[in-house]
Amino acid sequence: MSKIEIYGSPNSTFVRTTRLACEEKGAPYEMMVVGENTFPDLKKPEHLARHPFGRIPAMQHGDVTIFESLAICRYVDEAFDGPALQPASAVERARMTQWTSAINDYIVPTMLRGYVAAIFAPPGLDVETDEEKLESFRETIRDHCRILDEGLAGQTYLAGDSISIADFLLTPILHYLGNTLDGHSFFEGRGNISRWWEAVSTRPSFKNTIPPFLMKENQAA
Repeated sequence: MSKIEIYGSPNSTFVRTTRLACEEKGAPYEMMVVGENTFPDLKKPEHLARHPFGRIPAMQHGDVTIFESLAICRYVDEAFDGPALQPASAVERARMTQWTSAINDYIVPTMLRGYVAAIFAPPGLDVETDEEKLESFRETIRDHCRILDEGLAGQTYLAGDSISIADFLLTPILHYLGNTLDGHSFFEGRGNISRWWEAVSTRPSFKNTIPPFLMKENQAA
């Protein structure tokens, strides 16, 4: 079977989510950079043919084109042989969906698009950088970390004892959050998150998909 082509930037958390799925599934894939990874590049006709909203990631596999990270992850899981990326039981499958929805609806706007974007975003991106606003994000992030920590009580991963798409969505976000100046303070006293992080960050898929931006940040430090 031909390689999956993942279109987007390797620094994108959502692109990394799809790459984590490919790595865990053992599905062959290739990272396809979209032009210079600028916003105008995402609005060009060739990319809009892959993602009509002009965002990333998008996937091409033979004559199959799919956009949005969760849809791509489900395709990878169901189109390829390998370890299941979605739980078999109704309860754990519902928990996976619960957490993917909660991450997108509550955690992404605050942790990623609010706080992390204000610190790491390239010039020209319209993000809130006012310190008072950032402090409000910090307060919400601490509460979200409490909720995540409680949700991980008694289990290894978000949906149960097997890694799933929900973990692939959260991992890149917390990786960026942990690399902010205040990053580690958000996780203080959150033993379940620490245990979960140890489980996900020691997997080969994590190491194989570290964004180039974070590699440069760590080298600079």
